[in-house]
Amino acid sequence: MKRNLPEKRSHFGIWLDKQNDINISVLEEASNIGYATISKICNNQNYLPRFSTIAKINKGLKELGKDINLNDFLINSLEI
Repeated sequence: MKRNLPEKRSHFGIWLDKQNDINISVLEEASNIGYATISKICNNQNYLPRFSTIAKINKGLKELGKDINLNDFLINSLEI
């Protein structure tokens, strides 16, 4: 019988896992984006959120002192 193995984490999910001071809940609070949306960005490599969602997460990351851009993670994960 096959087990349902979880999908690989996205590049952003891997980066977020390595952060000691940020997790999904902290980012949810800082960016005013729902837990499910952030979780989907972290777990689904093919998910491309709306521009407004990306902007809110980028703003939240800056508030938390992280000088990164979510677009860099999303562009690198797309296969063209």
